[in-house]
Amino acid sequence: MSAWKSVGIIFIIFVVAIEARHHKRRRYSSRSCDDVAIIGAGIAGTYAGWRLRNLNKHITVYEYSNRVGGRCYTMKFPDIPDINIELGAMRFFATPHKLLYDTIRELGLPVQKFVLGSGASADTTVHVRGAHLRYKDLGGTSTPYKLLPNEQKPVSQLQWKMFTNYTDVLTTNVPEDDKRFQIKDDDGLQMYKQSINSLYHKFLSSEAQNYIRDTASFISLGLSASAKVNTSPPSHAENEVLTVTSGFSSIPEKLLEEFLRASRRHNVKLNHHLKAIKKMRNGYYNLYFERTITRNGRTSIVKNKPLIKKCAKKIILAVNRLSLERLNWKGLHQPHIREYITKSVKDVSAGKLFLACNIPWWRNSPVYSKYAISDTPLKQTSDFGTSKANPTKSILLPMYTDSEMSYWNELIEREHGNINNRDVVFSVGKEIVKVTNKYLSAIYRLPLSDIPPPINGIFGYWQNYPYGGAWQLWMPGYIWPEVEKQMTKPSKNDDVFVAVNAFSSRSSFSNSALQVVELVMPYFGLKCRE
Repeated sequence: MSAWKSVGIIFIIFVVAIEARHHKRRRYSSRSCDDVAIIGAGIAGTYAGWRLRNLNKHITVYEYSNRVGGRCYTMKFPDIPDINIELGAMRFFATPHKLLYDTIRELGLPVQKFVLGSGASADTTVHVRGAHLRYKDLGGTSTPYKLLPNEQKPVSQLQWKMFTNYTDVLTTNVPEDDKRFQIKDDDGLQMYKQSINSLYHKFLSSEAQNYIRDTASFISLGLSASAKVNTSPPSHAENEVLTVTSGFSSIPEKLLEEFLRASRRHNVKLNHHLKAIKKMRNGYYNLYFERTITRNGRTSIVKNKPLIKKCAKKIILAVNRLSLERLNWKGLHQPHIREYITKSVKDVSAGKLFLACNIPWWRNSPVYSKYAISDTPLKQTSDFGTSKANPTKSILLPMYTDSEMSYWNELIEREHGNINNRDVVFSVGKEIVKVTNKYLSAIYRLPLSDIPPPINGIFGYWQNYPYGGAWQLWMPGYIWPEVEKQMTKPSKNDDVFVAVNAFSSRSSFSNSALQVVELVMPYFGLKCRE
Protein backbone atom coordinates (compact mmCIF):
# COMPACT_ATOMS: atom_id res chain seq x y z
CA MET A 1 0.00 0.00 0.00
CA SER A 2 1.09 3.57 -0.40
CA ALA A 3 3.03 5.11 2.43
CA TRP A 4 2.06 8.10 4.48
CA LYS A 5 3.01 11.58 5.28
CA SER A 6 5.08 12.17 8.38
CA VAL A 7 4.26 14.97 10.76
CA GLY A 8 6.39 13.97 13.53
CA ILE A 9 9.66 12.64 14.28
CA ILE A 10 12.46 10.61 15.50
CA PHE A 11 14.56 7.98 16.64
CA ILE A 12 16.57 7.84 19.79
CA ILE A 13 20.21 6.90 19.68
CA PHE A 14 23.22 4.97 20.17
CA VAL A 15 25.48 2.28 20.02
CA VAL A 16 27.95 -0.45 20.18
CA ALA A 17 31.31 -1.03 21.70
CA ILE A 18 34.47 0.19 20.10
CA GLU A 19 38.00 1.17 20.99
CA ALA A 20 39.09 4.69 20.08
CA ARG A 21 42.80 4.16 20.69
CA HIS A 22 43.65 4.00 16.98
CA HIS A 23 42.57 7.64 16.62
CA LYS A 24 45.10 10.38 17.13
CA ARG A 25 44.69 12.18 20.44
CA ARG A 26 44.29 15.90 20.55
CA ARG A 27 43.82 18.17 23.51
CA TYR A 28 40.68 20.22 24.03
CA SER A 29 40.45 23.55 25.74
CA SER A 30 37.47 24.24 27.97
CA ARG A 31 36.10 26.54 25.26
CA SER A 32 35.95 23.81 22.63
CA CYS A 33 34.08 21.35 24.84
CA ASP A 34 30.37 21.15 25.43
CA ASP A 35 29.53 21.98 29.00
CA VAL A 36 26.86 19.29 28.64
CA ALA A 37 26.38 16.70 25.90
CA ILE A 38 22.90 15.18 25.85
CA ILE A 39 22.66 11.91 23.97
CA GLY A 40 19.21 11.32 22.54
CA ALA A 41 16.56 13.68 21.18
CA GLY A 42 13.55 11.80 22.44
CA ILE A 43 11.29 13.25 25.09
CA ALA A 44 13.88 12.66 27.86
CA GLY A 45 16.79 14.24 25.98
CA THR A 46 14.84 17.26 24.76
CA TYR A 47 13.34 17.74 28.22
CA ALA A 48 16.84 17.63 29.76
CA GLY A 49 17.98 20.34 27.35
CA TRP A 50 14.89 22.40 28.06
CA ARG A 51 15.42 22.17 31.82
CA LEU A 52 19.05 23.29 31.47
CA ARG A 53 18.31 26.00 28.90
CA ASN A 54 18.77 29.01 31.20
CA LEU A 55 22.10 28.02 32.79
CA ASN A 56 24.22 29.88 30.21
CA LYS A 57 26.00 26.66 29.27
CA HIS A 58 27.26 25.32 25.96
CA ILE A 59 24.92 22.35 25.45
CA THR A 60 24.54 20.04 22.47
CA VAL A 61 21.85 17.41 21.90
CA TYR A 62 23.01 14.50 19.72
CA GLU A 63 20.50 12.31 17.89
CA TYR A 64 20.91 8.96 16.10
CA SER A 65 18.53 9.74 13.22
CA ASN A 66 17.33 12.85 11.44
CA ARG A 67 14.20 13.10 13.54
CA VAL A 68 13.26 14.29 17.01
CA GLY A 69 10.89 12.51 19.36
CA GLY A 70 11.92 8.92 20.08
CA ARG A 71 8.91 6.91 21.08
CA CYS A 72 6.76 10.01 20.73
CA TYR A 73 6.05 9.44 17.06
CA THR A 74 3.09 11.10 15.34
CA MET A 75 2.13 10.59 11.70
CA LYS A 76 -0.92 11.34 9.55
CA PHE A 77 -2.64 9.76 6.58
CA PRO A 78 -2.79 12.25 3.67
CA ASP A 79 -6.57 11.87 3.24
CA ILE A 80 -7.24 12.19 6.99
CA PRO A 81 -5.05 15.08 8.15
CA ASP A 82 -7.08 15.87 11.26
CA ILE A 83 -6.51 12.57 13.11
CA ASN A 84 -3.14 11.83 14.71
CA ILE A 85 -1.59 8.42 14.10
CA GLU A 86 0.32 7.84 17.32
CA LEU A 87 2.79 5.02 16.74
CA GLY A 88 4.21 5.42 20.22
CA ALA A 89 2.92 7.42 23.19
CA MET A 90 -0.66 8.55 22.71
CA ARG A 91 -2.23 9.44 26.08
CA PHE A 92 -1.58 10.50 29.66
CA PHE A 93 -3.46 10.82 32.92
CA ALA A 94 -4.15 14.34 34.12
CA THR A 95 -3.50 13.67 37.82
CA PRO A 96 -0.97 10.80 38.09
CA HIS A 97 1.13 12.29 35.28
CA LYS A 98 1.28 15.76 36.76
CA LEU A 99 4.87 16.52 35.72
CA LEU A 100 4.10 15.76 32.09
CA TYR A 101 0.83 17.69 32.19
CA ASP A 102 2.46 20.72 33.80
CA THR A 103 5.20 20.67 31.16
CA ILE A 104 2.71 20.41 28.30
CA ARG A 105 0.82 23.41 29.66
CA GLU A 106 4.02 25.39 30.16
CA LEU A 107 4.90 24.73 26.52
CA GLY A 108 1.50 26.09 25.52
CA LEU A 109 0.44 22.90 23.74
CA PRO A 110 -3.33 22.31 23.58
CA VAL A 111 -4.75 19.09 25.00
CA GLN A 112 -8.02 17.29 24.54
CA LYS A 113 -9.86 14.31 25.93
CA PHE A 114 -8.56 10.97 24.71
CA VAL A 115 -11.86 9.42 23.73
CA LEU A 116 -10.68 5.81 24.01
CA GLY A 117 -9.72 6.31 27.65
CA SER A 118 -7.15 4.11 29.35
CA GLY A 119 -8.46 0.67 28.47
CA ALA A 120 -11.52 -1.47 29.03
CA SER A 121 -14.81 0.00 30.24
CA ALA A 122 -18.02 -1.75 31.22
CA ASP A 123 -19.28 -1.89 27.62
CA THR A 124 -16.02 -2.99 26.01
CA THR A 125 -16.51 -5.90 23.63
CA VAL A 126 -14.57 -8.99 24.67
CA HIS A 127 -14.10 -11.75 22.10
CA VAL A 128 -12.48 -14.85 23.61
CA ARG A 129 -12.77 -18.54 22.79
CA GLY A 130 -15.24 -17.72 20.04
CA ALA A 131 -17.67 -16.02 22.42
CA HIS A 132 -18.71 -12.36 22.60
CA LEU A 133 -19.53 -10.61 25.85
CA ARG A 134 -19.15 -7.22 27.49
CA TYR A 135 -16.34 -6.50 29.91
CA LYS A 136 -18.85 -5.94 32.71
CA ASP A 137 -20.03 -9.55 32.28
CA LEU A 138 -16.62 -11.15 32.76
CA GLY A 139 -16.66 -13.61 35.64
CA GLY A 140 -20.37 -14.29 35.18
CA THR A 141 -22.12 -17.31 33.71
CA SER A 142 -21.36 -16.30 30.11
CA THR A 143 -17.59 -16.32 30.71
CA PRO A 144 -16.21 -19.12 28.48
CA TYR A 145 -13.73 -20.48 31.03
CA LYS A 146 -14.07 -23.38 33.47
CA LEU A 147 -13.30 -21.32 36.53
CA LEU A 148 -13.43 -22.72 40.05
CA PRO A 149 -16.34 -21.36 42.12
CA ASN A 150 -14.08 -18.95 44.02
CA GLU A 151 -12.55 -17.72 40.73
CA GLN A 152 -15.79 -16.67 39.07
CA LYS A 153 -15.18 -12.95 39.42
CA PRO A 154 -14.16 -9.97 37.28
CA VAL A 155 -10.41 -10.05 36.71
CA SER A 156 -9.58 -7.18 39.05
CA GLN A 157 -11.56 -8.77 41.89
CA LEU A 158 -9.99 -12.17 41.21
CA GLN A 159 -6.50 -10.67 41.49
CA TRP A 160 -7.42 -8.76 44.65
CA LYS A 161 -8.77 -11.92 46.28
CA MET A 162 -5.58 -13.77 45.37
CA PHE A 163 -3.52 -11.15 47.19
CA THR A 164 -5.80 -11.01 50.25
CA ASN A 165 -6.09 -14.82 50.52
CA TYR A 166 -2.51 -15.84 49.80
CA THR A 167 -0.30 -12.89 50.81
CA ASP A 168 0.10 -10.65 53.86
CA VAL A 169 -0.96 -7.53 51.98
CA LEU A 170 -3.52 -6.61 54.65
CA THR A 171 -1.11 -6.96 57.58
CA THR A 172 2.19 -5.66 56.19
CA ASN A 173 2.82 -2.41 58.04
CA VAL A 174 5.42 -0.51 56.01
CA PRO A 175 5.27 2.76 54.05
CA GLU A 176 3.06 2.47 50.98
CA ASP A 177 5.98 2.92 48.56
CA ASP A 178 7.78 -0.05 50.13
CA LYS A 179 4.79 -2.35 50.43
CA ARG A 180 4.89 -3.77 46.91
CA PHE A 181 8.40 -5.11 47.61
CA GLN A 182 7.92 -6.33 51.19
CA ILE A 183 4.63 -8.21 50.88
CA LYS A 184 5.13 -11.97 51.18
CA ASP A 185 3.06 -14.88 49.94
CA ASP A 186 2.03 -17.86 52.05
CA ASP A 187 5.40 -19.46 51.39
CA GLY A 188 7.20 -16.46 52.86
CA LEU A 189 8.54 -15.31 49.49
CA GLN A 190 8.59 -11.57 48.87
CA MET A 191 6.83 -10.23 45.81
CA TYR A 192 9.91 -8.68 44.23
CA LYS A 193 11.69 -12.04 44.26
CA GLN A 194 9.15 -13.77 42.00
CA SER A 195 7.29 -13.19 38.77
CA ILE A 196 3.56 -12.69 38.57
CA ASN A 197 3.45 -15.94 36.59
CA SER A 198 4.95 -17.77 39.55
CA LEU A 199 2.33 -16.32 41.87
CA TYR A 200 -0.47 -17.31 39.49
CA HIS A 201 0.85 -20.86 39.15
CA LYS A 202 0.86 -21.27 42.92
CA PHE A 203 -2.56 -19.89 43.69
CA LEU A 204 -4.77 -19.92 40.58
CA SER A 205 -6.07 -22.66 38.32
CA SER A 206 -4.81 -22.94 34.74
CA GLU A 207 -8.20 -21.75 33.50
CA ALA A 208 -8.04 -18.68 35.70
CA GLN A 209 -4.60 -17.88 34.34
CA ASN A 210 -5.88 -18.21 30.78
CA TYR A 211 -8.85 -16.03 31.68
CA ILE A 212 -6.61 -13.27 33.03
CA ARG A 213 -4.19 -13.45 30.12
CA ASP A 214 -6.80 -13.55 27.35
CA THR A 215 -8.83 -10.61 28.66
CA ALA A 216 -5.86 -8.36 29.52
CA SER A 217 -4.77 -5.51 27.30
CA PHE A 218 -1.14 -6.64 27.46
CA ILE A 219 0.52 -9.95 28.29
CA SER A 220 3.47 -8.80 30.47
CA LEU A 221 5.10 -12.24 30.62
CA GLY A 222 7.76 -12.64 33.31
CA LEU A 223 6.87 -9.36 34.99
CA SER A 224 7.91 -8.92 38.62
CA ALA A 225 4.99 -9.67 40.95
CA SER A 226 5.71 -6.33 42.62
CA ALA A 227 4.28 -4.60 39.55
CA LYS A 228 0.91 -6.31 40.02
CA VAL A 229 0.55 -5.90 43.77
CA ASN A 230 -2.85 -4.58 44.83
CA THR A 231 -2.69 -2.86 48.20
CA SER A 232 -6.36 -1.84 48.20
CA PRO A 233 -9.59 -3.16 46.69
CA PRO A 234 -10.25 -2.44 43.00
CA SER A 235 -11.61 1.03 42.38
CA HIS A 236 -13.91 2.11 39.58
CA ALA A 237 -12.81 5.73 39.91
CA GLU A 238 -11.73 7.07 36.54
CA ASN A 239 -8.74 9.32 35.96
CA GLU A 240 -9.08 11.95 33.26
CA VAL A 241 -7.27 10.68 30.16
CA LEU A 242 -5.88 13.31 27.78
CA THR A 243 -3.85 13.57 24.61
CA VAL A 244 -1.98 16.36 22.84
CA THR A 245 -4.08 17.95 20.10
CA SER A 246 -1.06 18.54 17.86
CA GLY A 247 0.27 15.03 18.46
CA PHE A 248 2.68 13.59 21.01
CA SER A 249 5.63 14.37 18.72
CA SER A 250 4.95 18.06 19.31
CA ILE A 251 6.12 17.72 22.94
CA PRO A 252 9.79 16.93 22.19
CA GLU A 253 9.66 19.21 19.14
CA LYS A 254 8.53 22.16 21.26
CA LEU A 255 11.01 21.33 24.02
CA LEU A 256 13.84 21.36 21.49
CA GLU A 257 12.59 24.56 19.89
CA GLU A 258 12.60 26.42 23.20
CA PHE A 259 15.98 24.94 24.13
CA LEU A 260 17.55 26.21 20.91
CA ARG A 261 15.87 29.61 21.17
CA ALA A 262 17.17 30.13 24.73
CA SER A 263 20.82 30.52 23.73
CA ARG A 264 23.11 30.64 20.71
CA ARG A 265 25.35 28.29 22.66
CA HIS A 266 22.79 25.51 22.28
CA ASN A 267 22.99 23.08 19.39
CA VAL A 268 21.44 19.92 18.04
CA LYS A 269 23.38 17.41 15.94
CA LEU A 270 21.31 14.89 14.00
CA ASN A 271 22.54 11.63 12.47
CA HIS A 272 25.16 11.07 15.17
CA HIS A 273 25.51 7.56 16.61
CA LEU A 274 27.45 7.39 19.87
CA LYS A 275 29.80 4.43 20.02
CA ALA A 276 32.15 5.19 22.90
CA ILE A 277 33.00 7.53 25.76
CA LYS A 278 36.51 7.91 27.10
CA LYS A 279 37.63 10.09 29.98
CA MET A 280 40.63 12.37 29.42
CA ARG A 281 43.29 13.27 31.96
CA ASN A 282 41.80 16.72 32.48
CA GLY A 283 38.50 15.13 33.59
CA TYR A 284 36.61 15.94 30.41
CA TYR A 285 35.23 13.27 28.05
CA ASN A 286 35.87 12.33 24.46
CA LEU A 287 32.75 11.14 22.69
CA TYR A 288 33.13 9.05 19.54
CA PHE A 289 30.27 9.14 17.04
CA GLU A 290 29.56 7.26 13.85
CA ARG A 291 27.84 9.14 11.06
CA THR A 292 24.38 7.88 10.16
CA ILE A 293 22.20 8.54 7.17
CA THR A 294 18.42 8.56 6.96
CA ARG A 295 16.70 7.72 3.67
CA ASN A 296 12.96 7.20 3.31
CA GLY A 297 12.61 7.00 7.07
CA ARG A 298 15.36 4.38 7.44
CA THR A 299 18.46 5.27 9.44
CA SER A 300 21.69 3.33 9.01
CA ILE A 301 25.32 3.77 10.01
CA VAL A 302 27.66 5.06 7.32
CA LYS A 303 30.39 2.46 6.98
CA ASN A 304 34.10 3.09 6.41
CA LYS A 305 34.01 6.67 7.57
CA PRO A 306 36.21 8.11 10.33
CA LEU A 307 34.59 8.56 13.71
CA ILE A 308 33.46 12.02 14.71
CA LYS A 309 35.24 13.08 17.90
CA LYS A 310 33.56 15.50 20.30
CA CYS A 311 34.34 16.72 23.79
CA ALA A 312 32.11 17.34 26.82
CA LYS A 313 32.52 18.19 30.47
CA LYS A 314 29.34 16.39 31.50
CA ILE A 315 27.14 13.86 29.71
CA ILE A 316 23.48 12.92 30.01
CA LEU A 317 22.58 9.60 28.41
CA ALA A 318 18.90 10.00 27.56
CA VAL A 319 18.65 6.83 25.52
CA ASN A 320 17.01 3.42 25.72
CA ARG A 321 18.19 0.37 27.60
CA LEU A 322 19.52 -1.37 24.48
CA SER A 323 21.66 1.65 23.64
CA LEU A 324 23.22 1.53 27.10
CA GLU A 325 23.93 -2.16 26.69
CA ARG A 326 25.90 -1.54 23.50
CA LEU A 327 27.70 1.63 24.54
CA ASN A 328 31.43 1.39 25.19
CA TRP A 329 31.99 3.29 28.41
CA LYS A 330 33.66 1.69 31.40
CA GLY A 331 31.09 3.10 33.82
CA LEU A 332 28.43 0.88 32.27
CA HIS A 333 30.66 -2.20 32.46
CA GLN A 334 30.93 -2.32 36.24
CA PRO A 335 29.50 -5.74 37.21
CA HIS A 336 26.52 -4.46 39.22
CA ILE A 337 25.63 -1.79 36.63
CA ARG A 338 25.97 -4.32 33.83
CA GLU A 339 23.60 -6.63 35.68
CA TYR A 340 21.01 -3.88 36.05
CA ILE A 341 21.23 -3.02 32.35
CA THR A 342 20.96 -6.60 31.10
CA LYS A 343 18.82 -8.32 33.74
CA SER A 344 16.75 -5.96 35.90
CA VAL A 345 14.40 -4.94 33.08
CA LYS A 346 13.29 -6.55 29.84
CA ASP A 347 12.49 -4.88 26.54
CA VAL A 348 8.96 -5.56 25.34
CA SER A 349 8.37 -5.75 21.61
CA ALA A 350 5.02 -4.31 20.59
CA GLY A 351 3.21 -3.22 17.47
CA LYS A 352 0.42 -0.97 16.29
CA LEU A 353 -1.40 -1.33 13.00
CA PHE A 354 -3.47 1.58 11.67
CA LEU A 355 -5.83 1.34 8.69
CA ALA A 356 -7.47 4.24 6.86
CA CYS A 357 -10.87 3.43 5.36
CA ASN A 358 -13.40 5.21 3.17
CA ILE A 359 -16.18 4.41 5.63
CA PRO A 360 -16.29 3.24 9.28
CA TRP A 361 -17.70 -0.16 8.34
CA TRP A 362 -16.97 -1.63 11.80
CA ARG A 363 -19.72 0.49 13.35
CA ASN A 364 -22.25 -1.77 11.60
CA SER A 365 -21.21 -4.56 13.95
CA PRO A 366 -23.93 -6.01 16.22
CA VAL A 367 -21.31 -6.16 19.00
CA TYR A 368 -19.60 -2.82 18.29
CA SER A 369 -17.76 -0.85 20.94
CA LYS A 370 -15.09 1.82 20.52
CA TYR A 371 -12.56 -0.51 22.10
CA ALA A 372 -12.41 -4.30 21.96
CA ILE A 373 -10.20 -6.99 23.49
CA SER A 374 -9.71 -10.40 21.92
CA ASP A 375 -7.60 -13.52 22.22
CA THR A 376 -6.64 -13.16 18.55
CA PRO A 377 -3.24 -11.89 17.39
CA LEU A 378 -4.83 -8.43 17.15
CA LYS A 379 -5.36 -8.30 20.94
CA GLN A 380 -6.66 -4.68 21.17
CA THR A 381 -8.86 -3.08 18.52
CA SER A 382 -9.92 0.58 18.64
CA ASP A 383 -12.09 2.94 16.64
CA PHE A 384 -9.76 5.90 16.10
CA GLY A 385 -12.45 8.20 14.74
CA THR A 386 -13.86 9.80 11.59
CA SER A 387 -12.34 12.76 9.80
CA LYS A 388 -14.09 16.12 9.96
CA ALA A 389 -11.98 17.33 7.06
CA ASN A 390 -13.11 14.42 4.85
CA PRO A 391 -16.37 13.08 6.31
CA THR A 392 -16.83 9.28 6.32
CA LYS A 393 -13.09 8.64 6.00
CA SER A 394 -12.15 6.92 9.23
CA ILE A 395 -9.27 5.24 11.01
CA LEU A 396 -9.24 1.87 12.71
CA LEU A 397 -6.51 0.64 15.03
CA PRO A 398 -7.22 -3.08 14.51
CA MET A 399 -4.13 -4.30 16.32
CA TYR A 400 -2.17 -3.08 19.34
CA THR A 401 -0.32 -5.89 21.05
CA ASP A 402 2.78 -7.12 22.82
CA SER A 403 1.97 -10.76 22.06
CA GLU A 404 2.31 -12.84 18.88
CA MET A 405 5.05 -10.45 17.79
CA SER A 406 7.08 -13.21 16.17
CA TYR A 407 4.16 -13.80 13.81
CA TRP A 408 3.79 -10.12 12.91
CA ASN A 409 7.57 -9.98 12.44
CA GLU A 410 7.28 -12.82 9.94
CA LEU A 411 4.59 -10.98 7.98
CA ILE A 412 6.56 -7.71 7.91
CA GLU A 413 9.74 -9.44 6.75
CA ARG A 414 7.89 -11.25 4.00
CA GLU A 415 6.83 -7.83 2.76
CA HIS A 416 9.99 -5.79 3.47
CA GLY A 417 12.86 -8.26 3.81
CA ASN A 418 15.14 -8.40 6.84
CA ILE A 419 14.08 -5.63 9.21
CA ASN A 420 16.75 -6.02 11.89
CA ASN A 421 18.30 -2.70 12.90
CA ARG A 422 15.75 -0.77 10.86
CA ASP A 423 13.36 1.92 11.92
CA VAL A 424 9.90 1.31 13.30
CA VAL A 425 7.54 2.30 10.48
CA PHE A 426 6.39 -0.03 7.70
CA SER A 427 3.79 0.13 4.98
CA VAL A 428 1.09 -2.55 5.04
CA GLY A 429 0.82 -5.24 2.36
CA LYS A 430 -1.94 -7.56 1.19
CA GLU A 431 -1.06 -10.46 3.49
CA ILE A 432 -1.24 -8.34 6.64
CA VAL A 433 -4.59 -6.91 5.51
CA LYS A 434 -5.92 -10.40 4.73
CA VAL A 435 -4.98 -11.79 8.14
CA THR A 436 -6.25 -8.69 9.93
CA ASN A 437 -9.61 -8.76 8.17
CA LYS A 438 -10.06 -12.42 9.03
CA TYR A 439 -9.83 -11.65 12.73
CA LEU A 440 -11.81 -8.41 12.47
CA SER A 441 -14.62 -10.44 10.90
CA ALA A 442 -14.68 -12.63 14.02
CA ILE A 443 -14.31 -9.76 16.51
CA TYR A 444 -17.08 -7.64 14.98
CA ARG A 445 -19.23 -10.60 13.94
CA LEU A 446 -19.43 -9.39 10.36
CA PRO A 447 -18.96 -11.41 7.14
CA LEU A 448 -15.70 -10.80 5.30
CA SER A 449 -17.72 -9.57 2.33
CA ASP A 450 -18.81 -6.59 4.47
CA ILE A 451 -15.24 -5.50 5.08
CA PRO A 452 -13.97 -3.25 2.27
CA PRO A 453 -10.24 -2.94 1.55
CA PRO A 454 -8.49 -0.09 3.37
CA ILE A 455 -7.22 2.91 1.44
CA ASN A 456 -4.00 3.14 3.43
CA GLY A 457 -2.17 1.46 6.26
CA ILE A 458 0.86 1.78 8.48
CA PHE A 459 2.54 -0.59 10.91
CA GLY A 460 4.58 0.68 13.87
CA TYR A 461 6.88 -2.06 15.19
CA TRP A 462 8.95 -1.35 18.29
CA GLN A 463 11.73 -3.90 18.56
CA ASN A 464 14.84 -2.88 16.66
CA TYR A 465 17.89 -0.91 17.71
CA PRO A 466 18.17 1.73 19.06
CA TYR A 467 14.83 1.27 20.86
CA GLY A 468 14.86 -2.41 21.76
CA GLY A 469 11.17 -2.36 22.56
CA ALA A 470 8.09 -0.22 23.08
CA TRP A 471 8.64 -0.24 26.84
CA GLN A 472 10.43 -2.22 29.53
CA LEU A 473 9.21 -4.46 32.35
CA TRP A 474 10.81 -4.97 35.73
CA MET A 475 12.08 -8.51 36.24
CA PRO A 476 11.98 -10.46 39.51
CA GLY A 477 14.81 -9.99 41.99
CA TYR A 478 15.12 -6.20 42.04
CA ILE A 479 13.92 -3.40 44.29
CA TRP A 480 13.25 -0.66 41.80
CA PRO A 481 14.26 2.49 43.76
CA GLU A 482 17.66 0.94 44.52
CA VAL A 483 18.31 0.24 40.85
CA GLU A 484 17.03 3.65 39.81
CA LYS A 485 19.30 5.44 42.27
CA GLN A 486 22.44 3.63 41.16
CA MET A 487 21.64 3.93 37.46
CA THR A 488 21.13 7.71 37.66
CA LYS A 489 24.88 8.16 38.29
CA PRO A 490 26.49 4.81 37.48
CA SER A 491 30.05 5.87 38.31
CA LYS A 492 30.76 7.87 41.45
CA ASN A 493 33.87 9.40 39.89
CA ASP A 494 32.28 10.46 36.62
CA ASP A 495 29.97 13.23 35.52
CA VAL A 496 28.00 10.90 33.28
CA PHE A 497 24.31 10.55 34.09
CA VAL A 498 21.62 8.17 32.90
CA ALA A 499 18.10 9.47 32.24
CA VAL A 500 16.40 6.32 30.95
CA ASN A 501 12.81 5.62 31.90
CA ALA A 502 13.43 1.87 31.69
CA PHE A 503 14.71 2.19 35.27
CA SER A 504 12.00 4.48 36.59
CA SER A 505 10.54 3.32 39.88
CA ARG A 506 7.87 5.99 40.20
CA SER A 507 5.64 6.26 37.20
CA SER A 508 4.85 5.08 33.70
CA PHE A 509 4.12 6.42 30.24
CA SER A 510 6.02 9.51 29.06
CA ASN A 511 5.77 10.98 32.55
CA SER A 512 8.47 8.58 33.74
CA ALA A 513 10.90 9.91 31.10
CA LEU A 514 10.56 13.37 32.62
CA GLN A 515 10.89 12.04 36.15
CA VAL A 516 14.21 10.31 35.50
CA VAL A 517 15.55 13.56 34.03
CA GLU A 518 14.50 15.34 37.22
CA LEU A 519 16.67 12.92 39.23
CA VAL A 520 19.67 14.23 37.29
CA MET A 521 18.89 17.94 37.71
CA PRO A 522 20.38 18.39 41.23
CA TYR A 523 23.80 17.51 39.78
CA PHE A 524 23.42 20.66 37.68
CA GLY A 525 22.27 22.88 40.55
CA LEU A 526 18.55 22.69 39.81
CA LYS A 527 15.78 21.56 42.14
CA CYS A 528 13.63 18.60 41.16
CA ARG A 529 10.18 19.36 39.83
CA GLU A 530 7.48 16.95 40.90
